[in-house]
Amino acid sequence: MAAETDRTSLTAACTAAETFTKLYYEFVDKMRHKLSKLYLENGKLVWNGNAVDGNNNIQKFYEDLPPSVHILNCLDSQPVREEAVGKQSTIQVTTAGFVTLKDRKYPFHQSFLITAKEDKWKVVSDVFRFQSTPS
Repeated sequence: MAAETDRTSLTAACTAAETFTKLYYEFVDKMRHKLSKLYLENGKLVWNGNAVDGNNNIQKFYEDLPPSVHILNCLDSQPVREEAVGKQSTIQVTTAGFVTLKDRKYPFHQSFLITAKEDKWKVVSDVFRFQSTPS
């Protein structure tokens, strides 16, 4: 029975992560003015070593970046055990791929912790990092 529950929670985490990341990168690439809606009010971002606190500040940070196009090559997700997060539905999401900024293509890795709030997934913390020099 526990194995079936684990399989069910893994499948649910994968489905939620796929849906969330599609929406997230669409917002980053095409609708940055709405990006704050995807973060908790006190959400955290570390973007290539630059720390930003709060959903409105995160949105402003992204609005100041050049236009982007993200292409994902990898997506992984794991449910976080309820004991670790006060029985709050939470998922660790990891992505990797390429982002184009100012006609330069960068490999990147991003890791999100998302949690359910009012039936919507919200980013608790987000770490984005280029993986090497631009090509």
